[in-house]
Amino acid sequence: MKFFNYLILLISLLSVFSVKADTANSFLVPQEEMMFAKNYLQHLIDRNYDHVLRYIDKDEVGVITREKLDNVVSFFPTGDVISTELIGSHINIIDSVWNGNFVFEYHFDTGWVVANLVVKKIGGEIKVLGFNVTPTQASQKELNKFELAGKTVLHYLVLFTTVFVFLFILVTLVICIKTPIPRRKWIWVLFVLGGVGSFSLNWTSGAYAFKLIELHLVGVGIGAANEYAPWVLNVGFPLGAILFWLMRGSFIRKSELIKSQEIESQALIEVKEGDVKESNTL
Repeated sequence: MKFFNYLILLISLLSVFSVKADTANSFLVPQEEMMFAKNYLQHLIDRNYDHVLRYIDKDEVGVITREKLDNVVSFFPTGDVISTELIGSHINIIDSVWNGNFVFEYHFDTGWVVANLVVKKIGGEIKVLGFNVTPTQASQKELNKFELAGKTVLHYLVLFTTVFVFLFILVTLVICIKTPIPRRKWIWVLFVLGGVGSFSLNWTSGAYAFKLIELHLVGVGIGAANEYAPWVLNVGFPLGAILFWLMRGSFIRKSELIKSQEIESQALIEVKEGDVKESNTL
């Protein structure tokens, strides 16, 4: 039973605090398509428009003029590129058509920019569906780091609620494991672990959302898609933990009643056995 308790606690902690790496060397990132996207954007920066226009899917995008390309390139800072990092990728397949979205962060000696490229792949041929360039004030690591200073009341309220719900569920879990529950204790253990619904907050932007149908282990989740992405706090309603506290007194009374009945039954058996021995003696 102790191993089961420790296992649940470990899974709970790992599920709450998570940052998932999504770099160019990750096995989750398709290398060929990622390198195509990286080289394509470099051609765009270098104003090699013949190469850029060659891969545009004209059926879906339409005609792209060199003037439009000049306008896009103008968002890149001037100067030399110090570093280029893949900070995100999203892949999906719809009706046998492979689609990918690759996001890169460029560090120039005069500033920062985030650029993404959307591509599709049919029969081994890659076509470009679109690209976007957004200048930023600093690296996404710096902009999205978890800080307490300068946040709104909503940020602090959600953070406090997240910590409270997490601790409340963990304490309730320990009490639930120790409480004598007559039948199917494991169901109550799992029920206590969950949080119903979800209120999520983007720690960087302050954007929030509410989902009625969603479950969270230990009621909360704190994580970022990768080291460049914003932290997101998710907190659910600890329905199972609350119901357990409402039912705990009943569980204890039922358990004591069952125990007293077992003692009485055992006593009756002993009395009958004693009567039988006396009868045999006589």
